[in-house]
Amino acid sequence: MPSQLEDKFAIEELIARYNQSLDGGDYPSWVACWSDDAVLDGIGKLLTGKAQIQAFADQYEGSTRSKINGLKHYTVNILSTIDADTARSSSYLQLVNTTDKGVKIIFTGRYEDDLKRVNGQWQFARRKLHQDMPPPAKA
Repeated sequence: MPSQLEDKFAIEELIARYNQSLDGGDYPSWVACWSDDAVLDGIGKLLTGKAQIQAFADQYEGSTRSKINGLKHYTVNILSTIDADTARSSSYLQLVNTTDKGVKIIFTGRYEDDLKRVNGQWQFARRKLHQDMPPPAKA
């Protein structure tokens, strides 16, 4: 059984993989961050189960990523509490747009995560985003 420190590091790696795979267009790696019965809440709709999460990933390239070039998720101040094969985590999010003209914060928020260990790997069981700043109004 891994130590608490190893588990905390693995959870931080999961959060980094979530961000980098989504931002980089590696959607199979992003979908692999989720358990089969996962819930994603706080993105304007509630996604339940891996099939809905996969469908979100399938449309993300054309609907969001292609319209906001240079989109980056930055997650910091990660706090995790582990209880055997489950964990709770909270962290802060900054979603930014990076361009040749500089960096613009699109919105900020806080994640609350329920995680579980599946086949030795940490996955999101539930991820709730609480937005501090709303996304900009559509023109």
